[in-house]
Amino acid sequence: MKRLFVLAISLIALLASPSGTMAQSFDAMMSAGNEAFFRADYEGAIDSYTSLIDAGVDDADVRYNLGVVYARDSQHGRAIAEFERALRLRPSDAPVSQALQASRSIVGRRHAERDGEATIEAGAPFGEALFSFLSEDALAIVVLILTLALCALLGALFVVQQERLRIGLGVAAPLVLIVLLVTGGGLLSRRSAFAEGPPGVIVNDDVALHEGPRDDSSVRAQALEGERAEIIARDGTWARVKLGGGREGWLTEREIEAL
Repeated sequence: MKRLFVLAISLIALLASPSGTMAQSFDAMMSAGNEAFFRADYEGAIDSYTSLIDAGVDDADVRYNLGVVYARDSQHGRAIAEFERALRLRPSDAPVSQALQASRSIVGRRHAERDGEATIEAGAPFGEALFSFLSEDALAIVVLILTLALCALLGALFVVQQERLRIGLGVAAPLVLIVLLVTGGGLLSRRSAFAEGPPGVIVNDDVALHEGPRDDSSVRAQALEGERAEIIARDGTWARVKLGGGREGWLTEREIEAL
């Protein structure tokens, strides 16, 4: 009986503090990744950071650290993808933006030295870039607030009788509507509503774009490391992508990271 009582108390204590135990585990994984990075054990650092992400810790610091490791390991396509993800979680972060620009510059120089040009479709679409200082959640909150404000203004127009107030409301309502439409368009762009598919980043260089989702299908174009692409279809381990310059074709999923 005493043994059962002790077991019950232990079980209750374990259930009462799962978050603390889990937090300690996550801290240990983060520390392991940092220590591996400082030892130049990039493979070990990548394993630790990706384990954190797989466990549900989709944090800007983890994404940034992982991007830095990839950059140090000269995997700049993957670094670009991680820096882009970090900026989606924490927009306008100066160190992340600088690291992203540095990786893009390195990739551009590689292509320029090899091919004599460095034209890479790497930037975000205009609508997404316009509101890059806000996270997607913050943008959704702004849209909600503007929608409520517009409804309040329109409702007040039916209630208010004073001419001056009615004129003021009549001027304010269209202005709020314009801001709402622009902000809503930015949110839709952030969610790839105007694209044929979700965005991605090519993570390897000179990736063949095939006619079909097979290795033996003919190659119709090439994709470059760090390029932005739209993922418009999937077939098993293959993805059909669309890039700048009208290039389109199939590549294996290991060649692209969805954002």
